Amino acid sequence: MLRRFLPDSIFTWLLLILVTAVVASQAVTMLLHNLNRNEILLHLEDQRAAERVAALATFLDHTAPILRAGVADAMSGPSLAVRVTSAPAVAAREPSRELMSLAALLAERLSSIRWREIRVGSLVPMQEAQAGSVLASGPVASDHLLVRIDIQLRDLTWLNFALPMMAELPWASPQLLGLTAGSLVAVLGLCLYALLRLTRPLARLTRAAEALGRASPAGAGGTDPLPESGVGEVRRAATAFNAMQTRITDLIEDRLQMIAAISHDLRTPITRLRLRAEFMADDEMRAKMLRDLDEMEAMIGDTLAFAREEGNPEPLQTFDLRNLLREAGEHQADMQLSVAGAGPWQITGQPLALKRAFANLIDNALAYGNAARVSLSRQPASHPHDPRRRDGFRIVIDDDGPGIPTAELARVFRPFYRLESSRNRDSGGTGLGLAIAEKALRAHGGEILLHNRMSEDGSVAGLRVEILLPARHPMAPSGAQVGHNH
Repeated sequence: MLRRFLPDSIFTWLLLILVTAVVASQAVTMLLHNLNRNEILLHLEDQRAAERVAALATFLDHTAPILRAGVADAMSGPSLAVRVTSAPAVAAREPSRELMSLAALLAERLSSIRWREIRVGSLVPMQEAQAGSVLASGPVASDHLLVRIDIQLRDLTWLNFALPMMAELPWASPQLLGLTAGSLVAVLGLCLYALLRLTRPLARLTRAAEALGRASPAGAGGTDPLPESGVGEVRRAATAFNAMQTRITDLIEDRLQMIAAISHDLRTPITRLRLRAEFMADDEMRAKMLRDLDEMEAMIGDTLAFAREEGNPEPLQTFDLRNLLREAGEHQADMQLSVAGAGPWQITGQPLALKRAFANLIDNALAYGNAARVSLSRQPASHPHDPRRRDGFRIVIDDDGPGIPTAELARVFRPFYRLESSRNRDSGGTGLGLAIAEKALRAHGGEILLHNRMSEDGSVAGLRVEILLPARHPMAPSGAQVGHNH
């Protein structure tokens, strides 16, 4: 289940890695920087407080005892309260862990006078301190804490200090968060631009490979050479792909020319054999030889049709798929066509190639399955990257035959491959019908699937041919006008 949420392309993986790395790096850097900054600021706050208290304590120590109380009251203000008492206000002799640094700084700053004891403690929120009149109301931040400091002088007099200090600092300010977010957007934008420049040639290579698998090797259906641009590895991959495409195209063209030439040249000796067979005295032998010659001629015709399908692609047109299915089965009276939905049924493609493919599939269903029930429906687009789920059409052809063994379902599309044991035909066939149909459908960006229909008792009820066909031929230029065929 986790795989469903993971990226499925190099671009998204690289983008995820970069975004995660940049965000984590920025967050860790900002956190460490702010923690170190907060530690320094709090230490400076302790130094400032220690220096203020030490200065006042030194002054009061040098002041006559009878005048200390009045001087202390005069020194008190909104941010510092000073009292002279005979008893300490802080009960604990040892400071808490948070105040140990302040106590050490005070002892260091008070080295110029003789003191008996220093007590630091009583961290109280400022709201409680001001409500108890410990400090006068004033411009003191409410997030500060009240710190009490007691210093016992050599004459056993206690100086009680109360002052607000910062308890802690936020790990980030709104201004810092805004600047960090802006820098993240700028860095990620540059990363995205670099990724697009890096992966765009790979996307072109993928599209070129898909087009090479769909396109005919010759004529207008061929694919153009891939631009050899991008980084070094991508350029070398494009060069290798172009060389491979050229070799494959030349190899397929040579094979098709050889097949077409052999098939064409065999027509002449077959014609001569047919003429000679007509003069044979033995009627039975003459009939057998003519049947063999008819079968050979049918094989040659199918082979030439296969070669023409590969080497001479027809121009693209926009036509009604519903009418094309009717025309493909009009020579078969037993063909049944059902249409689900209201369309539209317009499709851009090669009508003759599709008609030949549908006719082959309908003829096979009637010849081997004694029925051909054809249904047409729209296939809504539910996933833009899945070729089976693009906006298009779904054609289903059901028959009532013995089906095809599961192990043979993928092999029946091979040229000249026949299933003599399971789907025998009187003429023997040539094994090219399904190959021609699959080639035409895949050239349109479609997919053909075969599977056996099962009855309630678990036996095979027939074969189902399912065709998923996009509404637009993948080789059709975007936004271009094509011919119409009504």
